[in-house]
Amino acid sequence: MAVHLVTNPTAGAGRARKRLDAVHRRIAERDVVVPVEVERADEVGPTLRRLARAGALERVVCAGGDGMVHLCAQGLADTGVPVGIVPVGTGNDIARALGLPGALDAAVDAALGEPVAIDLIDHDGTYGVSVLTAGFSGDVNARANGLSFPRGQQRYTVATLLELGRLTPRALLLDVDGEQHQLEVSMLAVGNTAFFGGGMKICPEADPTDGVLDVVAVDAVGPARLARFLPTVFSGRHVARPEVTVLRGRSVTITAVPPIDAWADGEFVGPITSTLTAAPRALAVASARPDGGSQA
Repeated sequence: MAVHLVTNPTAGAGRARKRLDAVHRRIAERDVVVPVEVERADEVGPTLRRLARAGALERVVCAGGDGMVHLCAQGLADTGVPVGIVPVGTGNDIARALGLPGALDAAVDAALGEPVAIDLIDHDGTYGVSVLTAGFSGDVNARANGLSFPRGQQRYTVATLLELGRLTPRALLLDVDGEQHQLEVSMLAVGNTAFFGGGMKICPEADPTDGVLDVVAVDAVGPARLARFLPTVFSGRHVARPEVTVLRGRSVTITAVPPIDAWADGEFVGPITSTLTAAPRALAVASARPDGGSQA
């Protein structure tokens, strides 16, 4: 089998570069490796889409972080071409949610395993794999992406502390499967899977195989209260708190003036200007265990 290998040497604050040769060698023990060469990250999706339409892809292996998986999903959604994930990024929330191993050899072996179809979040043809987030959580995401230190999950912790003083609630109208909710929120997440922010279980009941999106909205609260609230997100206990609204539906329309900016899988996707919908079974992920059991 020919395996097209997509890599991001800068993932995980540069740690990935040291591991990519090992990924290549491990795949080459079993299959032919075809590197996917692009000059810019935004070429990944179109390149994979073009190759898939030409029937030139048997299997894609993505070695990188959540952002690289996001880019691969743009090209592989609804093509049936399976993607394997070797998580060597900062947060690795997609691998965590899908129960994929973090140890390198085990991750490569899993990336060559049997594919399992999962849903995606569709925003007018742009796809999210894990969680689309806006408000304070989006601001933290943007700040974390701009930090070169520290590494790993601690980067999100530092970004959170830096952004607390700039907390700005937003008034918005949520329409979930036709049911409207007028809210003022400090943070909003629309989840296909449970995790974001390097292990925060923001949508603990999200199931990427049920054709439904989970919406978690945090009321407008002050910085001190939000700081006390955030540690509960790692366990998922936050959904029982009175300042949290949890909704579920196949379509979610978010209306705000001006439109609210959003990030999906840690990547900026721009203002939300159309309805978010669940795209059932849109992406085939090797060895995925959508019921969790993370090893990442």
